[in-house]
Amino acid sequence: MLLRRPARRLPAYWSTRPIPGWVGPVLVAAAVLGYLAGHHRPAPAPEEPARVAYQASFALEYPGTWQRTSAAPSIPGLQLSDPLLLAPGGDAGRAGLLSGQAAAGGAAPVPAAMVAAMQGLPRTEIVDLQNVQAYAYKGLRLAGFARALDLYVIPASSGPSTVLACYAATPGSSDLTQCEHIAAKLTPVGQARYDLGPQPEYSGRLGAAIAALDSGRLVLRHQLGVKQRPAALARVATVLAGHMATAAAAIHTLPAPATAQPAQATLVASIDRAAAAYRSLAAAAPSVEIAAAQREVDSAEGAIDISLENFALLGYKHS
Repeated sequence: MLLRRPARRLPAYWSTRPIPGWVGPVLVAAAVLGYLAGHHRPAPAPEEPARVAYQASFALEYPGTWQRTSAAPSIPGLQLSDPLLLAPGGDAGRAGLLSGQAAAGGAAPVPAAMVAAMQGLPRTEIVDLQNVQAYAYKGLRLAGFARALDLYVIPASSGPSTVLACYAATPGSSDLTQCEHIAAKLTPVGQARYDLGPQPEYSGRLGAAIAALDSGRLVLRHQLGVKQRPAALARVATVLAGHMATAAAAIHTLPAPATAQPAQATLVASIDRAAAAYRSLAAAAPSVEIAAAQREVDSAEGAIDISLENFALLGYKHS
């Protein structure tokens, strides 16, 4: 006789009733939804495509957060043709990138009127933009302009230079940094790339000529400031005139690179003018009417100083 194993009783919570057909799909759907809810990652917002603005001599790529506008603040001494203004959110009062073409023929990369408004000479850097080099002047301080200002100048072998001015309310702001990034993406149109760096051989010879000019010029100028008889004054002025003429001839013969030729011509012209002014002072010294000759000497000497500043803006450190 076989013994029957007693039937195992199921726990109370276990049901032997058949599962309705709709339960399975609902459970699967709940599981899937629960999984997705626990592992959901929001899709990244699509980046707004960059825009491109075209000007006569270049193209600029800029982010969608910047807009073209026309209400540019006045930057002292900076006059541009075909100006292009970009600003964050279109708010040019907050910050902006003003670009365009400056008049050709200047002795320095920076327009002369802007140099006159500078409160101290800036440090000159030569930076590589996209397929072109530029002179960069960071932290420019201009009389009558309270904003932070960085300037980039791309000279052309002939014709006007391309100028980009980045400005913002405060130095080191994110707007100013973003403006610099936009400027770095400038693509020139119809401009050949050439090296803007000072040539060492020319720099050395120019430095020697300027040192020779200053060594005699400063000593003799001091003697002119000392009260002395008209005859002695005439002798010092005559020596200075000869010293200036010698310096002008020496600098004129230097083989200047293309970027420095306008500055060299301006320097030679200013020294020649000073030589003529000293000759006029020597001739006027015996008389009591020498005030006009002295004013012309002072003006001519000031022109020499400005001409030397042009070389400093080109990156020549000895000027």
